[in-house]
Amino acid sequence: MTTPRIIVDSLVTQLAAREYVLRLLSLSTSDPASQRFARVFDAGFQELACAAASHLAKDLAARPTELASGEEPPEALDLSAIVEALHEPRERLVEDHTRVFSLVVSKECPPYEVEYCPQTFSVYRSQRMADIAGFYHAFGVEPGRDVPERVDHIACELEFLAWLVAKERHARTREGESWAEYAQVCRDAQRDFLSGHVAWWVPAFARALRARAHSLDPAPSLPMAVASALASLVPAERFVLGVEPPDELARPSTAEDLGQGSCESRCSKGVF
Repeated sequence: MTTPRIIVDSLVTQLAAREYVLRLLSLSTSDPASQRFARVFDAGFQELACAAASHLAKDLAARPTELASGEEPPEALDLSAIVEALHEPRERLVEDHTRVFSLVVSKECPPYEVEYCPQTFSVYRSQRMADIAGFYHAFGVEPGRDVPERVDHIACELEFLAWLVAKERHARTREGESWAEYAQVCRDAQRDFLSGHVAWWVPAFARALRARAHSLDPAPSLPMAVASALASLVPAERFVLGVEPPDELARPSTAEDLGQGSCESRCSKGVF
């Protein structure tokens, strides 16, 4: 039994939209001083990403019936504020990034998954890091060299999710049983990674990021715009992939704050 072409085309369009949105948000959450951040300034890419966000905002197949704490309606997804913020001089973007996140791991809005884990034991956190790295390795993703980051950084996780989406989109446009099977493998990996390593903490990060930006004078525009977009994207991703909402909103609880010592020195690092 073959899948009707109209359904395939609709799914491929949705995959392309998700990929562009995820990639722009991955770049936007990177350090503005890094080489990879420069990719976000491409006007053609910005235009496609904004159109992709508009498509997802109108896509009824990306609207969950229930929002978790910290999430915002997917129909509010809009990347135009991010694009507008990117008109700021790059020096200003770098300065704002430092003001928000500081030069060490931020206590107010850490952009690292394991800093939201309720368990602060270094072994537990190292296991979480190893699981993330295992996902990357399974799909042949290698760490980048410019401004190395921990594998649980928000930019790394979003980029990996975009990579899986791109792989599925490519497979969906090919004929044959083997391509269909690979598309399903990519789909299952997206679901597992979103459930285990994105959906449960990113809304909390978005809320903390917005609060941190609000506390500064003047409030930096890029972090504010990124926070809003992340809060709307996560529930859309959840619904598309069939991931249940988390039971409660996570919160930052760094090991350093609780006297357990930072796990950063014991964990793998790397960006895509």
